[in-house]
Amino acid sequence: MADRQPALRASHVALLSALVAGTVAAPAVLNGYVEDAHWIIEQRPPLAHPSSFGALLLEPYWPRTFGGGVWRPAVLASYALDRQISASARWLHAVDVLWTALAAGLLALLAARLAGPTVGLAAGLLFATHPVHVEVTASGVGRAELMAAAGYAASLLCALRARTDRRWLIGVALGGAFAIASKEHAATLPATVLLIAAGRAIFAGQDPRPEQRAALAAAACAAVPIVCYFLARPLVTGATFAAGGIAPGLKGMGALGRASAMLALSPEWWRLLFVPIHLSADYSPAQVTVATGLSRVHALALALAVGAALVAWRLRRAAPGVAIGLAWTAITLAPVSNVLVPTEILLAERTLYLPSWGAVLALASAGAALPWRPRVKTAVLALLVLAGAARSVARASIWQDDDRWFAALQRDAPRSYRTLWMEGQDAFVAQRWGTGERYLRLAIAAAPDLPGPRDDLAAFYAAAGQWHPAVALLHESLALDSSRSRPWTMLPRALLGAGDTMAAARAAAAAVRRFPGDGDVGYGAIGPLVVAGDCVAARAVALDVRATLTPAAGERVDRELHSCKGR
Repeated sequence: MADRQPALRASHVALLSALVAGTVAAPAVLNGYVEDAHWIIEQRPPLAHPSSFGALLLEPYWPRTFGGGVWRPAVLASYALDRQISASARWLHAVDVLWTALAAGLLALLAARLAGPTVGLAAGLLFATHPVHVEVTASGVGRAELMAAAGYAASLLCALRARTDRRWLIGVALGGAFAIASKEHAATLPATVLLIAAGRAIFAGQDPRPEQRAALAAAACAAVPIVCYFLARPLVTGATFAAGGIAPGLKGMGALGRASAMLALSPEWWRLLFVPIHLSADYSPAQVTVATGLSRVHALALALAVGAALVAWRLRRAAPGVAIGLAWTAITLAPVSNVLVPTEILLAERTLYLPSWGAVLALASAGAALPWRPRVKTAVLALLVLAGAARSVARASIWQDDDRWFAALQRDAPRSYRTLWMEGQDAFVAQRWGTGERYLRLAIAAAPDLPGPRDDLAAFYAAAGQWHPAVALLHESLALDSSRSRPWTMLPRALLGAGDTMAAARAAAAAVRRFPGDGDVGYGAIGPLVVAGDCVAARAVALDVRATLTPAAGERVDRELHSCKGR
């Protein structure tokens, strides 16, 4: 891996890496809309029929019915453009292949500019075929990572050029704006601007401090759009930093508690970055354990971190890319580490896309420093690239349809609350009520701080006329999170079914106050209000939500209001 081929240029490295990444990702064009892609893209009227570009920019990434806690306007704009061209999932995935090639090419170019063409080529090929990327390139909802990485790399490349020509600072700001408008990971860009500046000096055998001082202007230019993004974010999501929820198992923890819990999970990061043999569709409780006290896993995690730091220090002259790569990985993992800001997930393969560039740079740099013959190094690199490509291509097919994805979920993470939850839903649909109840109870036990499984089990109990357990579950759900409309929709009728008319009327009144104009909530409230004798309130709710009701729901409301005649 040593630089022995002067004919190899950085542009060649970028082009070859882009072609390999695109080729490996290409089988994803056979995939359909699966899981989150249904709600984020396929079943999203604002994308299919945007009222205006401005309205699209103010649309949260997740539909508002899902909480709307994330803002990624550049990604939604790209999805909307896709929908104007074709509603086919194949078109969506074809565009993702192009983004995959672009992101990989730019990051390979960055590696070549930083560490030289040969190390850059090794890092670029390892990145292009890394199996942990498949969730990004094949799922249909990984474009945020791809677009953010492309903008991120473009900004850093401009920062390198801005050292000698200040006009490139405009590119730093534009790349940063595009990256942060695609995903929040780009908040780390100013830090990596300084890291890459130091890295360039270290690779050249120079003192990094003058380079870092010279890069302060580029870091400031990268920070400006990021600050503007977070100032504007509350207008869309209602919060500056919150990601829309807290991952299962972390609720109620402070920063130190979350840091301890995530430290115990950090060996999974190391495994996925450097030995990605086993991949999983989910990493949720109880498939992974949130350790609230010190354990042997904490000792292992600390040993891995200390060991990596020692290796980086020992190789700081022979292979400076090891330290730079590991520092990159640590910096870009920060937004998804749940320490500074809690997120909705403990761990996901897609969040390792950008951090993995640091891992492959470290690996390529370490390989270049090994005292092996060039042919041996080339053979090892080829073996790793071919193995990664084969694993990636084989993995991509699980996103062909929902059935394949669910089968992979059951196979990869059988103890995950998500798996148990979906198995319970399937069992109830198949009229296997006992099995469905057991699975949903297991899902609740696996993630006791999540309300969703309780809502579903309550709905199934209500459908079976088991009103008392339905009421109990709905109260538990609202105690966990009272901001969602679904439990408020179900609670009044469940209380009415349980025989508590006055409590049903109170719940109905509270529900319509919380969610005025919501058709589902209003529909659930009218019947209990009528039975309780509050016909004035029932008529007012009906008038408010009439336009949002389906014909069948409207007929039922009319029948319920019929008993109010003369009152």
